[in-house]
Amino acid sequence: MNDNLLFPPGPAADTSHIVYDADGLKRESSAPCQLNCPAGIDVPSYIALIGQGRYDEAVELIREDNPFPWVCGLVCPNPCESWCQRRYLDKALCVKDLKGLAAKMVMESGAGYTIPAPKADLKERVAVIGSGPAGLSAAYFLAWEGYKVTIFEALHEPGGMLVTGIPEFRLSREFVRREIAAIAAMGVDIRINTPVGKDLTLDHLRKDGYKAFFLGIGAWESSRLAIPGEADYPQVIDVLTFLKDVSFGKKKKPADNVAIVGGGNAAIDAARTCVRLGCRNVSILYRRTRSEMPAHFEEIIQAAEEGVHFHQLTIPVAIHGRKNKLEAIECVMATLGEPDDSGRRRPIPIEGSEYRMPVGAVIAAIGQRPHVQDYPGFGEIQLSRKATIEALPISCQTSIPDVFAGGDAVSGPATVVAAIGAGKRAAWGIHAHLRGEPLEIHKVPRPRRMVRPIRMNYREKAFIQRQEIPLIDLKKRMATFEQVELGLDEKAAQEEARRCLRCDICERCGKCVEVCTEKLGVSAIKFYHAGESSLVLKDYVHGLPHCIGCGACVNICPTGALQLEDLGDERLLLMCGTTINRIKMEQCEGCGVYFLPRIFIKHVGKSIAVPGYEFDQKLCPECRRISHACRMSGLEPDFKSIPRTDPKSIY
Repeated sequence: MNDNLLFPPGPAADTSHIVYDADGLKRESSAPCQLNCPAGIDVPSYIALIGQGRYDEAVELIREDNPFPWVCGLVCPNPCESWCQRRYLDKALCVKDLKGLAAKMVMESGAGYTIPAPKADLKERVAVIGSGPAGLSAAYFLAWEGYKVTIFEALHEPGGMLVTGIPEFRLSREFVRREIAAIAAMGVDIRINTPVGKDLTLDHLRKDGYKAFFLGIGAWESSRLAIPGEADYPQVIDVLTFLKDVSFGKKKKPADNVAIVGGGNAAIDAARTCVRLGCRNVSILYRRTRSEMPAHFEEIIQAAEEGVHFHQLTIPVAIHGRKNKLEAIECVMATLGEPDDSGRRRPIPIEGSEYRMPVGAVIAAIGQRPHVQDYPGFGEIQLSRKATIEALPISCQTSIPDVFAGGDAVSGPATVVAAIGAGKRAAWGIHAHLRGEPLEIHKVPRPRRMVRPIRMNYREKAFIQRQEIPLIDLKKRMATFEQVELGLDEKAAQEEARRCLRCDICERCGKCVEVCTEKLGVSAIKFYHAGESSLVLKDYVHGLPHCIGCGACVNICPTGALQLEDLGDERLLLMCGTTINRIKMEQCEGCGVYFLPRIFIKHVGKSIAVPGYEFDQKLCPECRRISHACRMSGLEPDFKSIPRTDPKSIY
C-alpha cells in the first residue's frame, strides 16, 4: 500500500477490493457522473480544480477525454447531471456550464489550450473521413498517440454538424474554430472541399499509404414525412438543408407562418431560428406530448419563451396548396396508446379530428440517417436494418478490418458528446489494430486525478444553491443570433463547484453506517438510498448530533473519504473535505492536553460499566496510567515532572 495516498483507507478497512496505482489514484470505483458521461470525463476532479481556480489544470484534465470542452460547455445535454447525487439533496450541479467556464477562462487568457505532445513517433498514416465531432475527436486521440492523421472534409469548412446543424445562438462559430485549430496544431492535416467516395475511394487512399480509416460521415439524409403533397411544393424543406443554409449565410425567412414537424433538438433549433429570421407564427407539431419530446428540456423552455407554439398530440396527414405554393398542412389529433419499440406510448389518430393549419412553409425534422450509398468507394461495408453502419461497440471496427466508424453514421442522430466518445473509442480500436494488440473489452472510465477537496463546513455545503445560468434579454435574443446562454461567471462557478459531494472519493459502500449502528449502537451517521443501487449522505443541514467522535467510521472507511482531525478543544469529522461534525474535546486535568470527546468518554463508561473505573476523573490515558501507578505505590502523582509519551503518538 502506498504510504503517501491523499485519501488513505482506514486502518480497519477491508482493502482486498481496493486498487491503488503507484501515483495514489483509486481505481476500483468511479463517480456516477463520470460513469454516465459518454466521453468518460473525470467530472469530480475537474470541478474541484475549477473550485480552486485552477482552470488550466481543469481544461487539461477534460481534454484527456474530450477535445471540445468549450463546445460541450455550451451544447452538451449533460447526461451526467441526471446521475449527480447532489440532486437527492436539492438539485444537480451545473456540470456543463462549469466546463464551459473553465474553457472560456483558458481561451480568453491569451495562451489558449496546451497542445499535448505525441506519446510516440509512429509511422502509420490514418485517414479520417468527415470532420464532425466524431472525426475530429478520433483524429485528436490518434495524433496524441503519434500517428500521422489526415481529415478529408467534403464541405468548405470543418466541423460537421457543429457548424452546419447547431445554430449560432447556441454555439458560437468562433468557439468551434478555435477548438478545431487546437486539434490542427497537433499536426492533424485537415483537407476541406475533398469528398471521399466517388472519385477518391478508400482503395485510392490505401495505395497512398493510409493503413486505417475512420468514417465519421454523420447522418445527413433527412427522413421524409411520407404524406400526400410533400413532394409537390418547394416550401417543404428538410431541417438539415434549412439549418445549413442559414449557417452559411442564407438568413432569409421561409414564410411568415411556418410549421416544424418533429420533437427533437433539430426541430427546436429550426423553430428558434425561424423566430430570429422574422417569421410571425412558428409552430412545432409533435405527435406525442411535450414531456415526451426528445429535445433537451432547457431548449424546449427557451423556445416557448421566444413565442414558439407547441401543438401536442398532432399528426400531419397531408399538405395542401395551389399553383406551386403551399397554403396549409392538414393534421389529425391523437391519443396515446400502448408503448412502441422505443418504450414510448404510441400515438393513435382520433377519428374525425382533422383540421387544417394555414402555413407558408413546412420544415420536416422527424429524423436523419446516413446515406452510405453516396459513398460508393467505401466497399461492401455492413449496414444495420436502419441503414446505419454496423460497428463493434468498443473498438468501432466495421466489417472491413481496417475501417472503423462512429458518431451519427453508426448511432443515428445523437449528441455531440456521444460522437466525441465514439471518436475516442475508435482511436483506441485503430491503435490496437495497427499495433497488433488486444483491446481491453470492458474499459470503464476511472478517476484521472485525486484532487484535494474544497474545505467547508456542513452548513455551507447544505445551503449553497444551484447557480442560475443568465440569458441575454428576451427581445434581443428573438431578433439576433447572439449566444443566448451567457454561462457562469468566475465567482458563480467557484460557488457551484463547492456543491459537489465528491463521489469520486466516497464509494458509498455503507461500511461507516454499519459499524456505527451495529457495532456501537450509536446510529449517528446515515446514508439514504439514491436510486436503485447507490447511497448518499444527507446529514449536511444539522450535522451529526448523535456522533460521539469515536472514529470507528474513519477506521473502517476503505477509501479515506471519512477523516478525523483534532484541533485543540475540538474534534472534526470530515466527509470528502466537508466538516460534518464538530465535537468538544475533554482537557486532561493532569497535563492539559485535549485527549478525547466528552461524549465518547461517557459512552464508553456506560458501555463497559467497569466497577471502580473513574470516568468522572478528567485524565488522559497517559496521566491515568501515571495516576494508577502512583496510587498502587502510595505516592502522590506529579503529572508535570514525570516523563511521558508524546501525546501525538498515542492518538
